[in-house]
Amino acid sequence: MALKRPLRALSGVLVLASLATASPARDWQWAPRLSLQERYTDNVRLQPKGAAHSAWITEVQPGLSVVRRGGRIRLDADYSLQGYYHTGEGDRSGLRHNLAAQGRAELVEDWFYLDATARAAQQIIDYAGGIGLGDAVGIRNTAQTFGYTLSPYLRHRFGPLGTLEIRYSLEGYSIDDASGLSDSTSQRYSLRAASGPYFHPLSWSLSYEQRTTDYQRQEDTDSESASAQARLQVSREFGILAHGAWQKYDFPGAAARIRDFSHHGLGLFYTPGRRLSAELAYNWSERGDFVSGSLTLRPTLRTTVEWSRTQQNFGRSQALSLHHRARKSNMGLIYQEGLSSYDQLFLTNAFDAWLCGDVLSFPIAPGRPVPDGCRRLTLTELRTLFGAGAFLPVRLGQTFINKGLTGLYSHEFRRATLSLSVFDQRAIYQGTGVQGREDRRTGLQAALSLRPGERTTLTLSGGYTHLEVDDPNSAVDDREDDYWNLGLTLTRRFQPKVAGSLELRHQQRDARGASQDYRENAVAARLDMRF
Repeated sequence: MALKRPLRALSGVLVLASLATASPARDWQWAPRLSLQERYTDNVRLQPKGAAHSAWITEVQPGLSVVRRGGRIRLDADYSLQGYYHTGEGDRSGLRHNLAAQGRAELVEDWFYLDATARAAQQIIDYAGGIGLGDAVGIRNTAQTFGYTLSPYLRHRFGPLGTLEIRYSLEGYSIDDASGLSDSTSQRYSLRAASGPYFHPLSWSLSYEQRTTDYQRQEDTDSESASAQARLQVSREFGILAHGAWQKYDFPGAAARIRDFSHHGLGLFYTPGRRLSAELAYNWSERGDFVSGSLTLRPTLRTTVEWSRTQQNFGRSQALSLHHRARKSNMGLIYQEGLSSYDQLFLTNAFDAWLCGDVLSFPIAPGRPVPDGCRRLTLTELRTLFGAGAFLPVRLGQTFINKGLTGLYSHEFRRATLSLSVFDQRAIYQGTGVQGREDRRTGLQAALSLRPGERTTLTLSGGYTHLEVDDPNSAVDDREDDYWNLGLTLTRRFQPKVAGSLELRHQQRDARGASQDYRENAVAARLDMRF
């Protein structure tokens, strides 16, 4: 594969890196690594019984992690080049790029900034093909995807008067040409202003955003929105609010109800302290009146609950998040409803999860910077954590209403770590040719890691995903698939920077059509080295 796309995806992050070259070497953390793996599978193409073929897969994967935090430059990047070779199937050998990077630079103190992100990963093309679990098995149903954002912006606090931010964002999303799918380029302009203490007891905020997305092989999309809010502090804990908003979204095949929407409302807010903040408003709109509100509750220093509800151009929008961290455990629950597209989900790291020591976590807001002492999980690790629930076909890279519930729990015992994840994800498509199609993925994954010795870990993992596809536009019967996976991995750390593992794995799909059922058993030996 040509290197122009991964280099394009890296361009924004490389800009940040070049700005930081004058910083002391101690500000940088470089972690090169190399992984070698040999895998045997009895169904390399994930085909039904009678059509399965076995293969040996040799994999070489060099990688590099670069972190710089502190000062005026922050950079967090991880890249690996995955080379693989299939015995007897040379046409299925090649290279894959894996990248997750984000950075921020303060170019002019308190005035001019630059944000950049870059991503590269393998994504599923179609549910009808086999879904692998992170290696070269089933690769004919995947496409190499790349994405980047470059966002220079002006932001300044004008003393007690308030804060102003003017931002421009360029986003690029591309897919391997062999897939025949559509690349896209987006431009976004935004303006945000908020008052300072000078106006007390009155506070106000204004925002405006315009976004245009150009698709290479399908019609373009445009969106525009504006909002304004004012608050009057009547007492120390109590106040009155007024707000208004306007939205316009234009894309092929859109229902009329999604194109334009405006509303205004009056309400109350109550903030007795840092542990509680609540507001409630009554709103008027041409499509009917509605009640909106939000609640932030922090009963303890380690527990946060956030809830919000309103109306947007596509209908009701609400979000709920619960996050609790104890000394040896972590629990999170997120529910969100919103209008999105595949490229936006890919660029904002919608499936973000972190590993902080031995405890898993995920952010309340997608795209949130990785906390100190933690690392972002790779897409392969996420698929191990969420199974088939981490997939959304790039073939359907159009606008959709996304309704998703994700829960994650992890607990560290004296010699063991337990991780549980549950998910219920719905995508309701709105674009030409797929309007009314609904994909729903529900399931759970679990992993138990035992540490019988200081250098030895035994991990048992397994999970189940149920997929339903209801497409009124297709002559093909609706899909209803069940995915099962079970794995056992023995890991041994030979030296502080050298580790090896032996993995046994079974995965299967039970589809409505028996011709699409498959089973796969695999064994793999792996050696990981850090330098």
